Amino acid sequence: MRLLISILFICVTLSVSAQFSLQGKLRTLRPLTIKVTDLVGKTIVEYPVKSDKEFKTKPVNIREDLYIFHIGDYTEQIILTNNVVSMNGFLNDQKPEESTLEFEGIDLHMKLLEIMGQCKEQVFKKEVFKNFVEKDESLEPVIRGALMYLNKIYLGHDYESYKRVLDLIPEDGREAQVVKYLVDEVTKRQSIAVGTQAYDFTFVDVDGNEVSLSDFRGKFVLLDFSASWCGGCRLEAKKLIPIYDKLKGDDLVFISISLDNWEKDWRRMVKEDQLPWVTLWDSEGFTKGNKPNKVQTAYGFYQIPFLVLIDKEGKIVARDLRGEKVKEAIEKAREGKL
Repeated sequence: MRLLISILFICVTLSVSAQFSLQGKLRTLRPLTIKVTDLVGKTIVEYPVKSDKEFKTKPVNIREDLYIFHIGDYTEQIILTNNVVSMNGFLNDQKPEESTLEFEGIDLHMKLLEIMGQCKEQVFKKEVFKNFVEKDESLEPVIRGALMYLNKIYLGHDYESYKRVLDLIPEDGREAQVVKYLVDEVTKRQSIAVGTQAYDFTFVDVDGNEVSLSDFRGKFVLLDFSASWCGGCRLEAKKLIPIYDKLKGDDLVFISISLDNWEKDWRRMVKEDQLPWVTLWDSEGFTKGNKPNKVQTAYGFYQIPFLVLIDKEGKIVARDLRGEKVKEAIEKAREGKL
């Protein structure tokens, strides 16, 4: 994640004042407007800025929260509190990597950046990130919420981990919008957690027939969501073949569902990969931007490959599976241990 304010910063601790305001002096290539909005789009402050001219906004009361900082054409998510924030230096809003800015009064956000940097060094491995957020009991609620909010694509829709993070935030620490986001996400994830009824989709197979998940009630079903352009997906599918050959039986069905935007791409993949199980195509295609499609929303995933195991009653018994974990999950499900 590119962070404008992490290009070059000097963080100076300031005494906390009663209200939030922005002040400073910027060298810019053109007149700009600085605007701060909350996560739902409400404008907190807005002020025109001219190059080499000092500026200062009127003080306003805000809650400690994650906000959107708009600087000309550039936007940034930043934690702000009720104090004075000073910003000085050179700003190129169209090429922010060329900017050299000094900030004062954003101590809490600097703590967030430090944590984000540590997580980045771990290449955003899911479990490492989740364990970091869950185990550090000193984290402020707004930082905990911001970490989950800013990394939702990397973290997926795992209910249990999100719930554990929320449980670390006391009820009186949930007023920030970014924490309310976490509350809402936990509520939504309850419907896609292990033990819940799986969404009953209907897609087409290679012969043009409509196939539904409910057609396989009474069997264990492994769903493999992929796409022709996803190299990792196709590699994962190849790794599934020996597992399928070893475990296949009347009580088990594998289904690969393509999220290709174009049918021809899916059919080409089917022909090339020759998978020995049911292959379907979701004509809605893969997520557009940060908006997942219907089946992605129903099963709670942003990234592919995504594998989920459904039991004979149509309930989710395991999700986010890969490699040998697929084999282990199927064997445990057959033994009634999931």
